[in-house]
Amino acid sequence: MESLQEFSSSSNGDRWFLGKDEQSRRTFVLHRANDASGGHETRSEVQAFLNAATGPERDALVALLGVADDTGDAEQEFYSPLS
Repeated sequence: MESLQEFSSSSNGDRWFLGKDEQSRRTFVLHRANDASGGHETRSEVQAFLNAATGPERDALVALLGVADDTGDAEQEFYSPLS
């Protein structure tokens, strides 16, 4: 079983979710493309998404997670909680 929390959507209908696999306890980002694009779903590890993504969906995930962000470091391995 998985739980999903939507954290961003675009004007064209794309949606991004923070997911958690209840069995493995692993978190992931799910991107669900809009229907016109076929509704394809792509999963990414949270770290990989934060290191690769740009734009409002990335900013929304950083805000949701409440983590510090160093956008100048593409190899950042983890994001520490804001204090």
